[in-house]
Amino acid sequence: MTTKTAALDGFQDIQTLAIEKALATKVAAAAREGIEPGTYPVDFTAHIVGTVTVGADYETRLVNKAKPWNLVAALLTEVNRLKAGAGEAGLDIAKLVAMAEAMDPTLVKAAQEQAETEAAGIKAATLSTAKGKVTTKLAVTPA
Repeated sequence: MTTKTAALDGFQDIQTLAIEKALATKVAAAAREGIEPGTYPVDFTAHIVGTVTVGADYETRLVNKAKPWNLVAALLTEVNRLKAGAGEAGLDIAKLVAMAEAMDPTLVKAAQEQAETEAAGIKAATLSTAKGKVTTKLAVTPA
């Protein structure tokens, strides 16, 4: 199949993929060091040879966004909102830190498991199909 692209019209899709992968190397920064500022005309032919392996599509889930500190921030915000609604002062963070240091590990583990269960429930609905991974073994030489 041939897909029309602005810069690569006329190439087959697998050729376009090979060109992109062959050029996605880390040598550009080193090459740039030896080039003075300016505009340079280029017209050359390169030879790309090797293999492109395209993996099967696969199912994936969104990354869990409920990081521990995000969860702490959300908890503090919600508790302070509830306390303010009841006409009470906000939480004493220094006191909470001291309590956390002395927290029973069993309670911590239970809270962690509950949070992970809730996050898993949210992620369960985020199943999507991702395109298969592409790996290459390519050599680029002047033609």
